[in-house]
Amino acid sequence: MKVECSKDKLREAVSQIGKIASKNLSLPILESILLEAKDKNIILRATNLDVGLEIKVPARVEKSGSTALPADILNAFLSGFSDGQTIKMELINNNLSLSTPRNSTVIKSFSVDDFPTIPQIDKDGVVSIEANKLVLGIKSVIYAASLSDMKPEISSVYIYTENDDLFFVSTDSFRLAEKRITGQIKDQKMSIVLPFRNAIEVARIFDQSKDILDVYFNKNQISIISPFIYFTSRVVGGIFPDYKQIIPKEKKTEVVVLKKDLIDSIKVSNIFSDKFNQINIKVIPEDSLFEISSRNQDRGESSTRVPGTVEGETVDVNLNARYILDSLQSISEDSIHLIFNGSNKPLIIRGIGDKTFLYLVMPMNN
Repeated sequence: MKVECSKDKLREAVSQIGKIASKNLSLPILESILLEAKDKNIILRATNLDVGLEIKVPARVEKSGSTALPADILNAFLSGFSDGQTIKMELINNNLSLSTPRNSTVIKSFSVDDFPTIPQIDKDGVVSIEANKLVLGIKSVIYAASLSDMKPEISSVYIYTENDDLFFVSTDSFRLAEKRITGQIKDQKMSIVLPFRNAIEVARIFDQSKDILDVYFNKNQISIISPFIYFTSRVVGGIFPDYKQIIPKEKKTEVVVLKKDLIDSIKVSNIFSDKFNQINIKVIPEDSLFEISSRNQDRGESSTRVPGTVEGETVDVNLNARYILDSLQSISEDSIHLIFNGSNKPLIIRGIGDKTFLYLVMPMNN
């Protein structure tokens, strides 16, 4: 193996792929990155057996070959110098020699025979989507996923197609987020449950991409492919809950408020909330009242009257302040629509004029 490539592109790829390599006492090879030089590329691979990632870096390949290097050492080395535009690499006596105009380094290598194969999916289905739309869908809902592995089907992001739209949904049983990417899918069907940690990796890896991604999937696996990146992950075998059954069909009380006013009021009330972040929301339409309050025996209490328009019936409900604040990052509109269906029923949050995002919060017991 003898190759020359852009130092910056290699450093960026190693930084990206090194986050997949994991500490593993039983399989130390998983702490490494596999480098393969062939044709006009260096292909970097890493896996933790749950997800796998390949990144291609354009290169001038004088001699093909492959080696496996510790991810942390390679990343630290490439981050530690700034001289030169290119880096030369050559495999000598099964160790990798790296050189720049002012530095020469040798990194001890692992045997490539021990490196696990990153699976290529049997392509039962394919959906094409812009990278920024895929990342937007995941980021809009991922915070609502359960952090517990006890129920893998809700410790996940549910991604499915309906008509020409692509839906992203997460829930932890106490709140639910749904994001719809409209008009993105044409005559394509998809339904997968992606573990939320793996969904976070998808959003991280493709966050700056401007490519059209091909998403292949079957009942066990999903693969996401761009011209220089191949990502693959297992999918959850369980069935995501039929979440549409819990979304209220009616609305008894409506509030429209500026997002900034809502955020500021909740943040102040949360200072005096209890360990469960409980705040009280009171709506009295005949008094044009929308009030957010909280009380803590050790800290004190707070009550804020929030300006806005209110319609419908009186509502008095306790909610988790953090859950509400989490959702507002997914709403770009300046005004928020709060929809109540009674004091013991879920709250629905939307952005005014945006029908593509829906957020549901369950009430807390008094």
